[in-house]
Amino acid sequence: MDWTGGFVQGSEGVMNTRAGMHHPMKLAEVQPGRSFVLETRVVPGTVFFFHCKVEPAGGKTKLSQTVSVGGPLGFLGFMFGPQVSKEFGTLLSNLAKKAESS
Repeated sequence: MDWTGGFVQGSEGVMNTRAGMHHPMKLAEVQPGRSFVLETRVVPGTVFFFHCKVEPAGGKTKLSQTVSVGGPLGFLGFMFGPQVSKEFGTLLSNLAKKAESS
């Protein structure tokens, strides 16, 4: 992830995938210490929303994520699920690093 503007609602960045793709991302919602929502338009006609929760877990912090797909072709989101979800681990790790440094 390359990110600008800090970890605040409306800030933007780019997710660089292992496959060499570069996807613009936006923090659509931030509830400090609780949750955040990332928005991206990876596939034409769709809007992906990554809903990330931040929870205390025995002296550590647990990040979890779900994804929803909207837009005119959002109903096809199930077809992209396996491809998108394989990047979750890397995405969450990089977001955690960014959040910790903000």
